[in-house]
Amino acid sequence: MSDRTRDLLIRGIAAARGNSKDEARYYLKWVIDAPDVASEELIEAWRTLAEVSDDPKEKRNCLEQALAYDPADPQARRALALLDGRLKPEEIVDPDHMPAPAPQPAAPTRRYVCTHCGGAMAFTPDGNALTCEYCGQRQWLANVTNGAAILTEQDFTVALATAKGHTKPTATRTIKCQGCGASFVLAPDTISATCAYCGSAYVSEQIETRELIEPEGVVPFAVNRDQALRAVLAWFRAEKLSLRGNPVPPNGVYLPAWTFDVAGEITWNCLQEENDQWLPSSGSRVVSENDMLVAASHTLSATLIDEINAFPLANLAPYDARYLVDWAAETYGIPVSDASLVARGRIWERERRAISTTIFRPYKDLQVSATRLVVESYKLILLPLWIAHYRMQGKQYTIVVNGRTGNLRAEKPLQGIRKALANFLEDLG
Repeated sequence: MSDRTRDLLIRGIAAARGNSKDEARYYLKWVIDAPDVASEELIEAWRTLAEVSDDPKEKRNCLEQALAYDPADPQARRALALLDGRLKPEEIVDPDHMPAPAPQPAAPTRRYVCTHCGGAMAFTPDGNALTCEYCGQRQWLANVTNGAAILTEQDFTVALATAKGHTKPTATRTIKCQGCGASFVLAPDTISATCAYCGSAYVSEQIETRELIEPEGVVPFAVNRDQALRAVLAWFRAEKLSLRGNPVPPNGVYLPAWTFDVAGEITWNCLQEENDQWLPSSGSRVVSENDMLVAASHTLSATLIDEINAFPLANLAPYDARYLVDWAAETYGIPVSDASLVARGRIWERERRAISTTIFRPYKDLQVSATRLVVESYKLILLPLWIAHYRMQGKQYTIVVNGRTGNLRAEKPLQGIRKALANFLEDLG
């Protein structure tokens, strides 16, 4: 871009900031018509024109022009959300200076009782009902049997501009494990329980009220405790491990996870060898990712968390609080804004590997950009897991069994060279 065009853009922006709207329009339209203007300056010019426009239709056109050059431009997307009423000015926050959460009244608890005998109802892992612990009567969950049920996804641009996208859960009764620090939603009338992760007891004195974003969906348990235990014992036999490892019977828990819908374009450029010369080469790949899973908790180790990343969502149902009756449900500890970076990074790495395999001639200085990648929407869901533990060589290890498929993943003691290397590194530390 020439110095003259840059000067016009600076003058237009300054006039807009000084509320000289006619002057701003004059300079910015010169910028838009300039033959040497770069796409970044065009986007800024169209965004500024939208700011000085009093006509909603004209403002929308300017913002859409900016997004035509960069669909991921956050300022244009946020302005469009404000124009559509999906975002209110008073909801916008500075993520680096978050306001303190307002005190919340205690949330009411619900107790599910049998309409036939008054006994306590518990959700059993058959995927669709509450069952009375005394008379066996079932209460069917309409949301599960209704095949037309639709889960609502949240606008990511709106969430990122508000506290909802940056805060951890802070009015739902929750309880915190003193052993490992995991937080769980407290089931009605529960005053004590055992942590599914570390086996520590948590009691009523640790109960607090926190503001918790309600999940949009849940995958119900389909594997019961006996099936999970058999899977654990079968793994012990397959690994030739002694039951003197004292495997603890598995506990069921709903683990929180975010899903993201991501779309856009990955662009790349590099130098490729051709006729003994290094010549510039570039290209792009279209991305359309639906329901990319990112765990919303740090509780599980890297060895086990892949079970969440690969969790099948065919049986995802609209959230119903009755699913949590008699089951532990961990609260999310990773904000949606942080989780979205994980999703984008995962897509970037996947596409980088794919691009490297499609370049047939020798290449160097490969640069891959995700700037045109847009996180369109997200939702919070709960996924069922069975958690078991065993001890070996004085250490505790964790086993997870997928509460839907029965698939098992486990932490193992280090063996041979790996163990020696780990001990060496530990000594160095």
